[in-house]
Amino acid sequence: MPGADKDLDALVPALRRRDPVAFRRLYEALADSLGGFAFGMLRDRLAAEDAVQQAFLEFVKAAPDLVGDGRSVRAWLYRSVRFTCLDEIRRRSRRPEQLMDVLPEPESRGADPVDMLFDPDLEAAFATLTPHQRTVVLLRHVAGMSGAEVAKVVGSNRAAVYAMIARAEASLRRALSPVESDGVAASEPVKGKPAFGRTHE
Repeated sequence: MPGADKDLDALVPALRRRDPVAFRRLYEALADSLGGFAFGMLRDRLAAEDAVQQAFLEFVKAAPDLVGDGRSVRAWLYRSVRFTCLDEIRRRSRRPEQLMDVLPEPESRGADPVDMLFDPDLEAAFATLTPHQRTVVLLRHVAGMSGAEVAKVVGSNRAAVYAMIARAEASLRRALSPVESDGVAASEPVKGKPAFGRTHE
């Protein structure tokens, strides 16, 4: 996201000054992708919106001490949302999350990457992942982050992140593979479902 990062770079000095216009532009630039990430973690739109709002409120307080560029700002916000989501998951005692009844039907949605999170098969597949696996997959495939950026958000190194993404993708592929009559998963991916593949990019 070179262009987007440059746009965020330009906001950094004003963000440090707590310029309201800069905060509004930052919110407009990142709120949707942060919301998609939070929804993927929590499977609850209202809780996801709360997590994003909390992250921005915390960022307003922290902005004067901000060190770094636009990518650092983006990583800071994703990290904050991640911690809030993990806290909420722990609060729920890791009970299985169900898709909200109020969500629109799949055919009413577009082709945005976030839309894959509303697929019922993917809903079930994501439920097989640990919260940390879910985090790295969402950051990689929904937020579109590089391996290095994911590592920065989760506080790990790239090798560990790539390994976690690979394990998570393998779990998703198994969950999404059609099962033959003898109970063995077929090698071909399910038609119409995303193929989770190579992570070392």
